[in-house]
Amino acid sequence: MIQIIRSVLKTARRFSKETDGTVSVEAVIVLPMLLWAFIAMWVFFDAYKTRSETEKAAFVVSDMLARETGAINETFMVSAKNLFDILADSDSESGLRTSVISYRGKRDIYVLEWSNAQGNISALSSSSIAEIATDLPEMVDGETLILVETISTYEPSLNVGLGDLTMKTFIFARPRFAPQLVWERGLGNI
Repeated sequence: MIQIIRSVLKTARRFSKETDGTVSVEAVIVLPMLLWAFIAMWVFFDAYKTRSETEKAAFVVSDMLARETGAINETFMVSAKNLFDILADSDSESGLRTSVISYRGKRDIYVLEWSNAQGNISALSSSSIAEIATDLPEMVDGETLILVETISTYEPSLNVGLGDLTMKTFIFARPRFAPQLVWERGLGNI
């Protein structure tokens, strides 16, 4: 009986000192996790890059509208949406909503002058101004603001647990070279 115990202990000691194959075992355990982490980092980086490109594209469209001095129309807005799509480099369907909002200081209200929507977003309505009023900057009586909102979906190329992300931007700008951005009457959704 004692010899059996000694034999088992001797075999256990030899086994614990044996180092052949440990690299293979460690590689089998660690390599899948390392590979997943590398792919996940790439997907997360791509999501942040897409978010940054979407915001920058929305800022370009907002700045373009803020510099406009003439009346704009539906064709102008379709072109603005196409510009956004090119700059954002998004493969998914996107939407661009442009609204001109003015402030009436005496009554302390925001008034929707006009709104236009392109893509998968609807035009802003006068009744929904109250919902976004807390997100708008402080304005003086009679001041006009151009609000540019975009929406697009980021679809990761590989499934690492991220899922589809809806990316929205909410950017406002003041008209630069004219008192307000004017819509050419009789056209589009106002």
